[in-house]
Amino acid sequence: MSADVTQARPLAATAKAAARRRARPGGAVALPLISGIGGLIAWELAVRAMELPPYLLPAPTLVAQVMVEYWGMLMRQLGFTAFAAASGFLIALVLGVVAGAAITASRLVDRMVYPWLVISHAIPKVVVAPLFIVWIGFGLTSEIIFTVVFTFFPIVVNTVTGLKSADLDLLTLVRSMGASPLQSLWKIRIPAALPSIFAGIKISATLAPVGAVIGEFVASNQGLGHMLLQATGSLETPLAFAAVFVISVFGIAIWYLAELVERLSIPWHASQRGTILGA
Repeated sequence: MSADVTQARPLAATAKAAARRRARPGGAVALPLISGIGGLIAWELAVRAMELPPYLLPAPTLVAQVMVEYWGMLMRQLGFTAFAAASGFLIALVLGVVAGAAITASRLVDRMVYPWLVISHAIPKVVVAPLFIVWIGFGLTSEIIFTVVFTFFPIVVNTVTGLKSADLDLLTLVRSMGASPLQSLWKIRIPAALPSIFAGIKISATLAPVGAVIGEFVASNQGLGHMLLQATGSLETPLAFAAVFVISVFGIAIWYLAELVERLSIPWHASQRGTILGA
């Protein structure tokens, strides 16, 4: 008994320390903020010290001025990009989960479809982007479909991985009790797969703006991608940096939104509750 108590004390102390660290969220915000501000200051000083022209590398203060000046236009173009990214991501989410369930449920579908998914993912998306104009046409539809292509693979792969990781003993038990394959999928496989599915969702959520922007490069006359292309073509580098900054902030916001949905959906999972050794 004394040996068990002795072993339990370090674990309890570690757990308490981890709980105290989680109870102080300021460090998680302050440290990245400090490093970010330090990077911006170094960037500003480097540009001024080397006297770099704005068309080559603008200073952060100049980028901030351009953002304020073109704020209305940046937000309007962000609206187009966000709509294409959100639409393509939602379509990819539905298709990816359904395809993952079909691949998991049928060995025939797995052998027939999965290799083609890998082959299609191996093809560089930027290379086939101009073909979308030929196949689909110029405009929003091409952007959305390109976003679907960009975000589909991580969702389906993580869905398949999660569904196949369900407890086999538990599946055998529910089948012996008369559960149908659909009931086993809904009650056992999907809850077990949710952490893996959300991992794919978070990856695809950050890829969605990238897919939308690349689609706007080749198949649109609106959106932040088109604006970025025009700015770089006319050597308006501060405006290009402002567009990149807005796209980056939008991607970060989507990531944290996906994390919030994950936290609300699977609060029982260890990744949300924190582990004994977690920070």
